[in-house]
Amino acid sequence: MFLCGLGKAQQQTVEVLREDDGVPRSSLGLAEDCEWFDPNAVGRGRESARASFFAYESGELATSNAGPRSSSRFLDLNGRWKFAWSPRSCQVPTGFQEPSFNDAAWGEMPVPGNWELNGHGFPIYKNVHYCFESNPPFIKYSGADPEYNPTGAYRRVFEVPAQWLEGKLEVFFHVGAVCCGCKVWINGEELGFTTDSKLPTEFNITMHLRKGKNVIALQVLCWSAGAYLEDQDMWWLAGITRDVYAYARPKRHIRDIQVRAGADGMLQVDAELSLGDIREPVSGPLVFELFPRGQEGTIAQRSCCFQALVTARTEKVAVASASFRCSGVRLWSAEEPNLYTLIVTLPAEGSAVNRGVAEVIRFSVGFRTVEMRQGRLLLNGQELTIRGVNRHEFDAQTGHVVGREAMLQDIKLMKAHNFNAVRCSHYPNDPMWYELCDEHGLYLVAEANIESHGIGFQLDETLAGKAEWRDAHLARVQRHVERDKNHPSILFWSLANEAGNGVNMYDMYMWIKHRDPTRLVQYENARRDPAWKTNDIERIDSNTDVYCPMYPSQAKLAKYGELYEGSTSALPLIMCEYAHSMGNSVGGFKEYWDVINKYHVLQGGYIWDWIDQGIATTVNGKDVWAYGGDFGGPDTPSDGNFCINGLVQPDRTPNPALHEAKKVMQPVAFEAVDLRNGRIRVLNRYNFRSLAHLAFSWSLTADGVEVAQGALHFFNIAAGAAADVEITSLPARPFGANLPLIAGGQAPDFCEYHLLVAARWREAHGCIPGGHEEAWEQWPLERDQPQVRALSTASSAKADEAPRVTKSAASVLVAIGQMLVTVDRLSGLLTSLKLGGQEMMAGPLQPNFWRPTTNNDYGACLQTDLACWREASRNMALLQELEVEPGSATGVAQLKVVLGIGMTGSQLAVRYEVSTGGVRVCAKWQPATPGMAAESGNVAFLMCKATATNLDVGVPGEVVRARWKDNGAWQHIVVTAEGFPAGSPLRHGYRVALQATTGQTEAEMLIRGLIPGLLVGRVPVEASGLPADKAAWTILRVLGHGEVQPNDEVIFEAIDGSGRCLAVVDGAVVATDGPHHHSKIFVFQVSGHMAPPRIGFRGTLTKGFTHVEWFGRGPHESYVDRYESARIARFEGEILDQTFKYVRPQENGNKLDTRWMALKCQSGAPCAGLLVASSAGVTDACLSMQCHRYPLEDFDGPAIKTQQRISHGGELRARDETDFCVDVAQMGLGGINSWGEKPLPQHMIAHDQSFEWAFWLRPFTTEETRSDRPALALAALARSLPRLPPSPAIGA
Repeated sequence: MFLCGLGKAQQQTVEVLREDDGVPRSSLGLAEDCEWFDPNAVGRGRESARASFFAYESGELATSNAGPRSSSRFLDLNGRWKFAWSPRSCQVPTGFQEPSFNDAAWGEMPVPGNWELNGHGFPIYKNVHYCFESNPPFIKYSGADPEYNPTGAYRRVFEVPAQWLEGKLEVFFHVGAVCCGCKVWINGEELGFTTDSKLPTEFNITMHLRKGKNVIALQVLCWSAGAYLEDQDMWWLAGITRDVYAYARPKRHIRDIQVRAGADGMLQVDAELSLGDIREPVSGPLVFELFPRGQEGTIAQRSCCFQALVTARTEKVAVASASFRCSGVRLWSAEEPNLYTLIVTLPAEGSAVNRGVAEVIRFSVGFRTVEMRQGRLLLNGQELTIRGVNRHEFDAQTGHVVGREAMLQDIKLMKAHNFNAVRCSHYPNDPMWYELCDEHGLYLVAEANIESHGIGFQLDETLAGKAEWRDAHLARVQRHVERDKNHPSILFWSLANEAGNGVNMYDMYMWIKHRDPTRLVQYENARRDPAWKTNDIERIDSNTDVYCPMYPSQAKLAKYGELYEGSTSALPLIMCEYAHSMGNSVGGFKEYWDVINKYHVLQGGYIWDWIDQGIATTVNGKDVWAYGGDFGGPDTPSDGNFCINGLVQPDRTPNPALHEAKKVMQPVAFEAVDLRNGRIRVLNRYNFRSLAHLAFSWSLTADGVEVAQGALHFFNIAAGAAADVEITSLPARPFGANLPLIAGGQAPDFCEYHLLVAARWREAHGCIPGGHEEAWEQWPLERDQPQVRALSTASSAKADEAPRVTKSAASVLVAIGQMLVTVDRLSGLLTSLKLGGQEMMAGPLQPNFWRPTTNNDYGACLQTDLACWREASRNMALLQELEVEPGSATGVAQLKVVLGIGMTGSQLAVRYEVSTGGVRVCAKWQPATPGMAAESGNVAFLMCKATATNLDVGVPGEVVRARWKDNGAWQHIVVTAEGFPAGSPLRHGYRVALQATTGQTEAEMLIRGLIPGLLVGRVPVEASGLPADKAAWTILRVLGHGEVQPNDEVIFEAIDGSGRCLAVVDGAVVATDGPHHHSKIFVFQVSGHMAPPRIGFRGTLTKGFTHVEWFGRGPHESYVDRYESARIARFEGEILDQTFKYVRPQENGNKLDTRWMALKCQSGAPCAGLLVASSAGVTDACLSMQCHRYPLEDFDGPAIKTQQRISHGGELRARDETDFCVDVAQMGLGGINSWGEKPLPQHMIAHDQSFEWAFWLRPFTTEETRSDRPALALAALARSLPRLPPSPAIGA
């Protein structure tokens, strides 16, 4: 599916001027204007960088919170501009910049606005590699048209206020951000040229203005040389993306100002003044007034006032500086973002008697000190813990144009979910973002707009080491620092992201350290190793103040903590990116923070990342979030859905992982001390605050229903401290005898109790509302002393309760009461379950060993490594005839079956026990005997005997190589036998396909078929991308006929009859018929069986089931490695809402530790629903359950992810039937990264691990659940299920 634009309505909003429209065009460039593609041409004619501020004409306006638009010195130029677009580099209508040019035929473009989202061109998403060939500084598009490099021409007619032209004011033109290169004209006169898509450009236009109408024209090139430094992991979108305006200043004005406010109360101000053409000396000092900031930014009573004399440096430049120690200041931190307002007044020229005001500037000031001391990051003298996230500027509707409301929404969500820091990845953000972070309290890493990932990191290739790119690097970091130097929220400057290391980076680091010694500098690539490592500690270079690794494992953190916890000279470790949140991910997050909380030298990190970068569009009438490959033609460069890795969806709806991040990072922790007596420990993990602002409460649940609650007495624990607390109001034991709220006044002896303690904000604070839950913890409590209930051991049954068994050649029917159960004799599966004649099952209850593939599964190649289990779920065979015990005496009919699971050698024994309680399904999983096997569809490592190197495919996935001597992730070769299912033994003479998985990131992973070239003789082997069922080789054992065994020597002969064989000759992988005997022999190495991703059952219910209620973890999904945020309680909702629609469909909706799940029919049906309940007859363990109104296949993808049938969550179409799953085990999600790392070992299913479990299928009627307390009715029904004695071992 390809979307060439965003929809008919949007395509019609702008008239595209194409090359054949008859409008003459000029290139202005390439030959005669190489400035666009000169890496040294970083800007021309623009004003020097300065701090972001606006100068008002009066103190009243400056203090009014009305903003610049209230000023007579501000002219808003946002809106709709005349616009022409061309697909070619630098091609614009000839003379378009002239005032006399006729633009009546042009369309319009919103400013700010991205071209591609307004009908011109198409969005392109790439992660690592550029969308053009990597040959700096030249641009050659990677798609079908190498010359594609869009150019936009803008025109706007405007008038300035008359007083601006009276000669007393200077006028400036401001473009907030424009991508990627831009030239500007006023009234036909060129002002200059600029690069850097994320920083403002200003031109002095005073001398170019006219009375009446003026014409401003811009030429914007999509990819200039500067694009080589803008290879960030985001959409390639062009256009003007931030505010455009003009403003006026007095001839003599404050050009720039720097404000430093330390934790000691010292306020330092350095100002630079532009004197214009006024020759008289400055007649008065700068006046500084400091005001505490009140609620909603209001200014309170002035706290201090001081002045600074102005001293001329040259005829054009003067300076002023002052220092003042303010007493009793309230310090700024993310926890308590205390701000002050600094008003800076420049007096007008004239005598002191009647002197007015020239201009007034307003700044936000936060007193804080950032320092590195004895190997720790300190803020205001306290060690800091970074609970951070990376954030791209993105809006699903407007792309890289992000408004104030979206920024505020991000901040509110972050603060509400316990984040205290943001890395501005990977470029300077809109100045408003920094202002809001100052106000609401978020620590920032301010990163320069530099990433050259597509070039590579090696010293001989990175642009960071090339002299011709020095100015481009330095200009970007210098202009960024100058613009944002006054924001208290910025603790770190970041040199770049993934841009290699070299002399340019060293120069940038030294410049920042000299220019701004009040902050720290970080850079992940400041290492002596070209690539970062998952498990090993890199060698760190000198141009970073912290060790900020990317995607380390939990084990790597622990290793660093063990080595350097006691060091006073080692750098603190703060992860710049970790916990890759792509789709259903962020497994193992608690394990990260267990290590962080253990070692102080580990000071946190920034999750990757905040928002799914999905663009709102429509597919087949359904609203979806589009990602890479959804726009343009089939030749469009793309890295698929790798831009979809946020904690929130494109509309900022939280993904489930966001809840986990909040819970694990909560600043208040709780530990059990003596739960029976109500004693717990409260740990304050804030860096500065006590707990006085929080109210604490407790609640007690019985079988998930709250039966008692109360408040904890007020207590105030200092930051970093802990205290033991006793819950004095907890009911006495036994609870059942002292809690009349429980149905019948007496709790059953096996009722489950849980204690939950929560901390909530007492009052609203900033963007946090009063009552907001900040932290919680939950513990299971001991059950009451049980009066042991005898298990059902009746030796006989009443006639109407005895099961009636009917056998036929095809099935066995068991009837008992109104219930009728059918088990198929050929498959051994339960195929029908009726109550009162109403069928509940729309399909058989099937053993299930496959889960829909997650992004992390794809990244770890599990869609191929575990392919045998996908097939196993579809291919099972009876190993023995269905065994039936009628149970006329016991009241329990038993039907036993043993299934062989596909070609895996594993077995599943199942026993259906039918009684008045329903159907109890008992199962025992017995994996195959551990060992190695050479099987079709499994992973192999093919080692050339002559060279002892393994085959692999290089990036970008076209070159077959043999260079590795270890069995690593990138040497996976899947050998698939033609015409045989996955898991079949490979045999001598089988025709096979060889497929390699390649890529450095999940986005680049390609399944590549290895095929011989078409020419005769010795030819290279190519990586073609052919599907697995296209065999290209015949596998031949050196030993001759028989099954291929691990470590067998084999030969792969081309099936084309040429006699050529796969070989490694002179370091190249070729197909040859030459005499190189040993080069043709490969050792067939295998990695052994992996366990299935899940073990359980799935079923499909008939039409009519709409609601679900469950007792387990919720309300959101939970998994074995991501469940901390899901509390145990009773939950209910619509079945439709139990599916979480990730942007790309995948595994979702699991409910870990479920005791029971009730699927309810529409009212009026004879059967009210089906209760699925874990049975304690075999194991006390709870089960995982889920339910969906979508077939599980709609969430799944094939071996090649881009071929997924339903590729967007918005495309999912609900059906009438309901799928449900009951699992004894499912492997974790993983989350270290999405390109190779599996879940942690403790979250995997062991290949030799057996399981035994049981669950009930219990149809129920409306009468059975009717109660004056419906919340307890289903729990009572679940407790009423017979506690049958364990039968002999299943399968025995």
